[in-house]
Amino acid sequence: MNKSRIVLIISIIFLLISIGIFFLVGEKWQGSVDISKIIDYSKVNFAGENVPFEGKYYYNLEKFERELSVTRYNLYQFVLYHKRDPLYIPYIEKKLKAAGIPDDFKYLAIAESGLRNESLSSAWAWGIWQFIPGTAKQYGLQVTDSVDERYNFELETDAAIKYFQKLYDDFHNWTLVAAAYNRWENGLRRAMDDQGVTSYYDLYMNEETTRYVFRILAIKYLMENRYKIFNANDLGDFFVEPKTRVVEVFNIPDIKTWCQEKKHDYAMVRQLNQWILGDSLPEGNWKIRVLDL
Repeated sequence: MNKSRIVLIISIIFLLISIGIFFLVGEKWQGSVDISKIIDYSKVNFAGENVPFEGKYYYNLEKFERELSVTRYNLYQFVLYHKRDPLYIPYIEKKLKAAGIPDDFKYLAIAESGLRNESLSSAWAWGIWQFIPGTAKQYGLQVTDSVDERYNFELETDAAIKYFQKLYDDFHNWTLVAAAYNRWENGLRRAMDDQGVTSYYDLYMNEETTRYVFRILAIKYLMENRYKIFNANDLGDFFVEPKTRVVEVFNIPDIKTWCQEKKHDYAMVRQLNQWILGDSLPEGNWKIRVLDL
């Protein structure tokens, strides 16, 4: 047998092994659960508004199942949604409830940033809620060369809630609020007026906004049913936030020196306070999170 034939046979063997591993891993993750056969489509809703699937809304079924598939089979990303859940979602739930905003809005944070506080988009939208600089300043966040409070999860959450409330005053419908958060209120209003419709599900829009609410619906369904669809061992344990406390300061000329003097770990101060951009803090009323050892 000549050398080239041996190489070909070995290559085929490795290809077959690779295919076998792929299907074994896929089977491990995917299991035998056919989601479309266990969903009660009559109960699929965002903030209490049921999604229409019948008649002229036939294609909503395809839109929803497309986002289910994309989210479900992006396995490493979904595992990170799961693991980051306790770091952010309980706080968001508490704030939404206090403001009278439907609990489903917590899934916008996942759709926007994957629950990555350091998330930065190409449009200069930052943080968990992906505010651009202008909107951030409009809703009370400081964005300067020294600090960017879009990276302060608690403060950006407060700003997002104010924005949701403003959008609801404009549209009086929570699904439209979610769509406007993606498209901006002026763009959504122009599209609605131009087409003479009042429902998100009747709008013809750009692909991103068309997919946006369906992506949130998919994330909601998968997060609420994660232990029915995925193996708990594959999802793994949650991330656990370290014990911290808040220190109030007026200004810090040099953060490294301040950490050394106060016996704080500099690397952790920077990790816990990503909103601090430089090596100092100007005069102001600042709350810095530090390890509580």
